[in-house]
Amino acid sequence: VPVDDLINLVNYATGMNYTLEELMEVGGRSWNLKRVINHKLGLTRQNDTLPEIFMKPFPDGGSAGYVPPLEDMLKAYYKVRGWDNETGKPTPEKLHELGLSEYVADIWK
Repeated sequence: VPVDDLINLVNYATGMNYTLEELMEVGGRSWNLKRVINHKLGLTRQNDTLPEIFMKPFPDGGSAGYVPPLEDMLKAYYKVRGWDNETGKPTPEKLHELGLSEYVADIWK
């Protein structure tokens, strides 16, 4: 779905007048809040993995012998998200930035 159409659909459905930037912020807030909830429920960085089949190299074909560099991928993803590399938690700074300050103490004790 083209981005402009998606924005229009959300605005029609909600009666709001969101811009792309505002929708991106809403998405960031919800994704980080989900991450906070997951950490409160006991999920950790160790749960951020790929299915086992993806971590075994295929014997032939275009991806023969290749295994995704999961650790490097996670580090890059956490950096872009503003999450702590050691724990996978949203950093206090990220939570403050998104207006989610009240959840800092829930996962950073």
